[in-house]
Amino acid sequence: MIKVLTIAGSDSGGGAGIQADIKTIFTLGAYPLTVICALTAQNSLGVDSILKVPPDFVVAQLDGVINDMSPHAAKTGMLFNADVLEAVARTLGRYRLPSLVVDPVILSSTGKALLKSDAVTLMREQLLPLATVVTPNLHEAGVLSGKKVSNMQEMVAAAKRIKEFGPANVIITGGHLERECVDILYDGEEFYHFGGPEIDSEHTHGSGCVFSAALATFLAMGNSVIKGAEMAHDFTRKAVSKGFRVGKGPGAVQPAI
Repeated sequence: MIKVLTIAGSDSGGGAGIQADIKTIFTLGAYPLTVICALTAQNSLGVDSILKVPPDFVVAQLDGVINDMSPHAAKTGMLFNADVLEAVARTLGRYRLPSLVVDPVILSSTGKALLKSDAVTLMREQLLPLATVVTPNLHEAGVLSGKKVSNMQEMVAAAKRIKEFGPANVIITGGHLERECVDILYDGEEFYHFGGPEIDSEHTHGSGCVFSAALATFLAMGNSVIKGAEMAHDFTRKAVSKGFRVGKGPGAVQPAI
C-alpha cells in the first residue's frame, strides 16, 4: 500500500487542509497519514479562529508516524507560525523522505493569514531546500519571490527566483489567472506548462490542497515530477468542475476519479 503523509492544519468546514488531503489521497488509492499543525474554526464564510498545536507535539506526531509507517511521500500545508515550521523542517531534514511537496499556505481563500509573516523567511531558508516540489499559487509566489505575480511573464520570473531558495522543482499554479488556468513547472533548466480554459465556478475552496496532495500521491506512486504535475493538474481541474455549495458562502472542490 502506498502511504502519503500530510502535515497541515485542520479545516472544520471540511473543504481544505487535512480534510481535503485525506479525501484526495484516499480517492487516488493511497493510504493517508496525518500530522496536524493547527486547528481552525472556520466555515464557508471564513476563518474565525486558529489554535496552534505545540511544536513538540507536532514532532511527536511526525516521529510516531514516520518511524512506524515509512511514508512514500509527504506534503506540507498550513504550518501557521515560525516555531511549528522550524520544528517540521528540522524533523523532515532528519528523515529525508523520498518525496516532499511543500504547499506554502499563506492566506485562506477569504483572506485570513495562515502563516505568520516572520515564518516566511524560515520557509525560504529551512523548508524549501528540502522540497522535491514547491507549489505556490500566484499570491504565495509573490510573497516568496518578493514581487507581485499576476501574469505568465511574472510567473516565470517568480519561478526562477523561488528556485534559488533550493527546491528541486517549482510549480506555480495559475488558477487565479484571468481567462485561463495554467500551471508552470520549472526544474532549473526547462519550463513546462499544464493548462486549460478557466472553469466558471466560485466553489474552489481547497483547490491548492487538492493539487499538492494529488502531486504528492502521484510522486509516491513512482511518477516523475513532470508526469505527476500533469496528472495533479488534470485531477484538480476535475475537482473544481465538481465543486458544490456546502454552506452560505463559496463551496468546496470535490476530489473524484
